[in-house]
Amino acid sequence: MDYRAYWIWLQHAFGEGSPLPWQLSRRFHGGAAEFHEGGPRLWNSLSFLSDQQAAALYDFTLGEAEARLEYAEKVGWFVLTPECEKYPEALRNISDPPAVLYGKGRLPEFGKGPAVAVAGARKALQESVAAARKIGYQLAAGGALVVSGGAVGIDSASLAGAMSASGRVISVLPVDLNSPYLAKNASLRQEIPKRGGALLSEYFTQRNPAMGGFQTRNRLITGLCDGVVLIQAAMKSGTIIYARHAADQNRDVFVYPGPAGAAEYAGSQALLRDGAKAVSCGEDVLEDYALRFPLPRKEPACLPDEYEGIFDDICLPEREAVLADSAGGAVSFGPGLSPEEEKVMSALQGHLLTAAQLGADTGIPAGRLLGLLTEMELEGLVESVSGKRYRRLRR
Repeated sequence: MDYRAYWIWLQHAFGEGSPLPWQLSRRFHGGAAEFHEGGPRLWNSLSFLSDQQAAALYDFTLGEAEARLEYAEKVGWFVLTPECEKYPEALRNISDPPAVLYGKGRLPEFGKGPAVAVAGARKALQESVAAARKIGYQLAAGGALVVSGGAVGIDSASLAGAMSASGRVISVLPVDLNSPYLAKNASLRQEIPKRGGALLSEYFTQRNPAMGGFQTRNRLITGLCDGVVLIQAAMKSGTIIYARHAADQNRDVFVYPGPAGAAEYAGSQALLRDGAKAVSCGEDVLEDYALRFPLPRKEPACLPDEYEGIFDDICLPEREAVLADSAGGAVSFGPGLSPEEEKVMSALQGHLLTAAQLGADTGIPAGRLLGLLTEMELEGLVESVSGKRYRRLRR
């Protein structure tokens, strides 16, 4: 007996997104197999299972589950359950891990760089689409695994950008892998497996999104990742749900601020006020993971010429202006600072700079610089501001 059949049986009984398969497998020493062998007497004795749920366990047989597994393998899908070696480790740490994941293509290896979700509006502004494509490209060029949905707008733009950098991508669908849903993106879904990425779904058969299906899917997108970049979130929108999942799963939330005062970005601005990190490009996101994933960057680190300049007029949230030192030139910041700290303080004289810019100005290696900046923040010498830029606090 292929152990995955037990998980398919459990998922069919309790539904996609249910935490019960995971909870039951951990309740019994023999896992899902022991629970199955207990039969109706055991299932009906558990007070937390409803009569309807107990009946569902009986109505769908293990043989039917095996037939699903055989079909999936026949058509070239891979099937992952929690016992599988390639089951994403990050999903084991959310409250409702999927019992079964059906996939097409090749699942990229996790841990070789940050996994970053990019999500946002389907009816996206042109600026938002351009931002998603550029961010997807830069993330992939910097070694990140890019994860998104399969919708038009931000999802498809970020995935296309990542693939144009020959990057690793995963698209998580709210329907089964054979579904004709969103025919406009059929070519994108075909290209992802061809280019070494993967399509993932919890659904064996689901032609159109079910009620609550997007929320069920969205928790997988954030759950797979270290952080999520949100682009164009209206005040009441599905994009905001990603932020809730990320908060519940202890994932980082990054927000592209968009044009100041735009109603389409009202939710984005609210998330920034609540503490999300503003980012204008993929580099801003990668800087947050440079210590955990110190990988060499691929070249080039930016999009081809036709995508350059789209961030020239970006509006980040207003912050207090930085006062330039009236004397100009190099200054001394008093006793107790190391030569490296002096270099950083001098470089920040009258400027807001990213860690990458500081590295270029000071010559301090990236790994050492990020640790130094953390120490200097704790000492009250510098402050991290919107867009992962730094300013000095001591004159």
